[in-house]
Parts: sequence; C-alpha cells; structure tokens
Amino acid sequence: MNMSTPIAESLKFTDFIMSLVASDLSSEDAVKRSRGDQGASISWVVGHLLHYRYLIMQLLGADVASPTAEQFGNEPASDGDGYPDIAELRKMWNEGSSRTQEIVAAASDEQLMAPLGGPDAPHGEKKVLDTLVFYMWHESYHMGQLGTIRKQLGYKATADLAVEASS
Repeated sequence: MNMSTPIAESLKFTDFIMSLVASDLSSEDAVKRSRGDQGASISWVVGHLLHYRYLIMQLLGADVASPTAEQFGNEPASDGDGYPDIAELRKMWNEGSSRTQEIVAAASDEQLMAPLGGPDAPHGEKKVLDTLVFYMWHESYHMGQLGTIRKQLGYKATADLAVEASS
C-alpha cells in the first residue's frame, strides 16, 4: 500500500455519498440557494467539488482542464441561471471522478512527497500530499453542506440514504 491509498478510498466514499445525495433531486431544487437565497445551492457545490477533482488531477501532473472552472472555481454561488442541469452535473462528476481516482491510485509516494512548485500554498501546504490532505478536508466540508441543504429542502438526510443503500 502506498500513501495514495487512503486518499483514493476517501474519494471513493465521497463518490458513494455523491451518488446518493444528487440522485433524487429535481432540477428546480438543485439550484435553490441556502441561507435565505444568499448561500450555495446543491448544483453549485457539485460543480465546485468537480472543479477541485480536476485540481487534484492537475496537481498530480495530468494535463486536464476543469469543465466547471469558470462557473464554480472561484465564482461565488449565484441564482443558478446558466448552471448545467443536475443530471448533467452528475454525468460530469462520474466522468471526472473516474479519471481522478485512476490518477490518484497511480500516484507514487515520491510524487506525493514532492515539494510544491513556487511559493507555499495558502493553507501552509509544502508538499503535494499536504495539498491533497487539504483537498480531502475541503471535499468533506462541502459534502456536509450538501446534507444540510438537502434537509433544508425537505429531502431525506444523507445518513439515512447511506444506511438504506448499505442495507
């Protein structure tokens, strides 16, 4: 087992949860914003996390461009006008995630321990592995946000979905 194995497993678990939390949403609900129409929507979170999956691939040397960078990279959540439909976002997620998992699983320990090019990252990361650890935390944060937004919209809790799917 190399150091990328736990990261790959975390990505797989997020994929399992993502398949649950995005599968039963209506397109209308997917773009409804949280916090009194000031916060993110489920569509924004999915697009944002997909952008970070592409950042992971880029960090590990893949020559790929994020299909959601413009709308979900550094742009704040909006009213959802112009966002891809949730079904399209799920399709994009599945494609991008599959590629990310392959690249992470193939990463060597040497690659993970390599110093970052240029100045240290904004969160103090000094090595590729440090940045991947931050990205895993970032992904977990937003996955929790998806669960909160689902409940706000009247959908079943993420934990209940996971228990049902595991039964």
